[in-house]
This record gives sequence, structure tokens and C-alpha cells, in this order.
Amino acid sequence: MYSFYDALALHYDQMQSDMDCNEVADYIVSLIEKHLPGKALSELSVCDLGCGTGQVASILSTKAASVTGIDNAPGMLSVAADRDPGMKVMWVIQDITDFNLPYRQDVILSLTDTLDHIMDEKALRKIFLNVKDKLEPSGLFIFDVITEHHLKDVLGDNIFYEDYDEFTLLWVNSYDEENKINRAELTLFETEEDGRYARYDGVLEERFYPVDFFKEAAQEAGLSLEGIYADLSMTDPGPDEERIFMVFKAGDNKDGN
Repeated sequence: MYSFYDALALHYDQMQSDMDCNEVADYIVSLIEKHLPGKALSELSVCDLGCGTGQVASILSTKAASVTGIDNAPGMLSVAADRDPGMKVMWVIQDITDFNLPYRQDVILSLTDTLDHIMDEKALRKIFLNVKDKLEPSGLFIFDVITEHHLKDVLGDNIFYEDYDEFTLLWVNSYDEENKINRAELTLFETEEDGRYARYDGVLEERFYPVDFFKEAAQEAGLSLEGIYADLSMTDPGPDEERIFMVFKAGDNKDGN
């Protein structure tokens, strides 16, 4: 099913060029080492929910026993597969709100505020239940989420633009403080071979969920909180944090699928 992410796919890595994917991958490895002491990453399976163009998943595939990348945008996975000619990663087109895996994972990830794009609270709670079922006992669920400070004070009701050689992106942002919903109206102009521009329009929404919501959803699913960290740090989040990481651990999962 086509989404605006498919239109963004060929340019997504350039749009995210301010993110050092090697640094993110190293940070994930450090979290795994801290919360699964005594286990070598080379022996662990990792699944990345909402993997996008697969930059972090591809890096982790050089370190872990197996890596699976799940996303519901075919265009994103096409780019991901192109960067993985050795097929070290199993790329899967699925909706992360109802994903399935052939075997349990040692670590399940969800990065770049993917969970904040789940607007339906019930669907987000279902992800936690599904994660618990798909994790090995003592397996980890690691994800990042954006803070309200980022949505309200950094993005706010502002207009952004990015102008590159091959495309231009216009972004009209608005934040509904009452409902905690951020709405980004995007227009992408893409250069064609004849010098004209193709235009794509889309709306991307994110919802701010407080930390207590994730704690509650995790507890209901049978996951225990291991740690909450400032972005790419092992320290506690501060008041001006724009992104935080959370780590949860599965208990006994003998009856899981």
C-alpha cells in the first residue's frame, strides 16, 4: 500500500543526514551489553520495527547473529535491500502494529520516534503485547520517543524547508497542545530528467505519549522497565531533552508463539 513514505524513500537518508547511524548503532550495542550482560551480540537476534531505509539494521547485521527489518512502506524497504546486497538482513513488509515473526528475538528495536507515529493508543498497547510474545525470555525491547519539549518548543507552529540538488521539501508544522498531536504538512518537489519537478503532498502525524503511558503499557504486557536514558546517553533525561530512550525486559515467555 502506497504511503507518503514511499515518495520520501529515495531522499530519506539525505533528509536524515544529521543523524549518525553508526553512533546510533553503537549506542544500541552499548544498551544491549548493559542490560544483557554476559551475552555476545554475535549470538543474538535483533528485529527493527519501522526500520525505514534500514541504515541502523544494516550496521547491526555486521555485529548480530541475525537481523530482521520490518516496515510497511515498500519504497523504504527497496532502498534498504539495495544497501544490503549480501542479504544479511531479512527485510519484511508488515504493519508494526500487527507484526509476526517466524521465531522469537533476543532484542526488538523501534527507532527515530516510530512509536510516536502510532496515533491509536490501543494499537500502540497492542505492539507491546506483541513484542512480549515475540521476545525470548529476558529479551529486550529498546525504543526511542520524542518529548513534548521537542514538539511544542522546537517544532511548534513553524515552517521549515530543505533545498537539495535533486529535491526540495517544504514542511508546515502545527502542534495541538490539548490533544498532544503534531501535524506536519509536507510538500516534496523532485527534479525530473527533463528539468521539470514532480510534486508529492502528504501529512505525517505524531502523538506525544508521556513516560507513564509506556510504563503502563509495558507492565500490562509483562515487560519490566530496565532504564530511561537521555538521547544517545547513559544518563537520566533532563528537562530540555528532545528524545529519550527506554529499555524494557521480558520475563518468562514459555507460552508465547
